[in-house]
Amino acid sequence: MKPMHVPWQPQSTSSSESLEDDDINTFSESEEVELPVDIARQGDYLIIRAPLVGAKNEDISITVNNDILFIHKNNYTPEEKLDNYYVRECHWGPLAREIQLPVSVDPTGAKASLADGILKIVLPIMGHRQTRIIKIR
Repeated sequence: MKPMHVPWQPQSTSSSESLEDDDINTFSESEEVELPVDIARQGDYLIIRAPLVGAKNEDISITVNNDILFIHKNNYTPEEKLDNYYVRECHWGPLAREIQLPVSVDPTGAKASLADGILKIVLPIMGHRQTRIIKIR
């Protein structure tokens, strides 16, 4: 049996009317939303990508602790204020994500870049963790 595909249907109005505030699926600009990410392996590296359109390097904080990655982006407000929206789906407030990484990584070799609105984090994958038996003397 084929899975049913339901296409996304945007809210729309005729071109002459704008949406009332109650009709718009809005986010509070102070509400923190979960950041979508892609996680992949390329050779000996874990690659994480996330869309952060309009963000600057100083707006983003990244931390790796015990194979958990934390990404946080501060609030961003577009400079141009608009009066009437026909569709309002973009979130301009803070974004965050906490990710349990699928493999052990070496945070000392981590690198991050932001280009064309895409955050890219490259984390070296550690070899297999070794178990060490410690004898009591």
